[in-house]
Amino acid sequence: MPATAADLPELLRGIPPGVWVAISERQNKVLSYGTDLEAAHDEAQQKGEQMPLMVRVPEQNMAMFL
Repeated sequence: MPATAADLPELLRGIPPGVWVAISERQNKVLSYGTDLEAAHDEAQQKGEQMPLMVRVPEQNMAMFL
């Protein structure tokens, strides 16, 4: 089941601020993350996810609108 916007903070728990995160198409797990968008995307594709959702974790704790 896809995650909701309310699930995003839980999904991103423990991910450092300022990095790009590749989330599975079903939006239920983090596939990879890193400071480089392309590298995080490529790593997710190497894990079999052709169209990962890419999200950047904010540098500061702030509200996000999706």
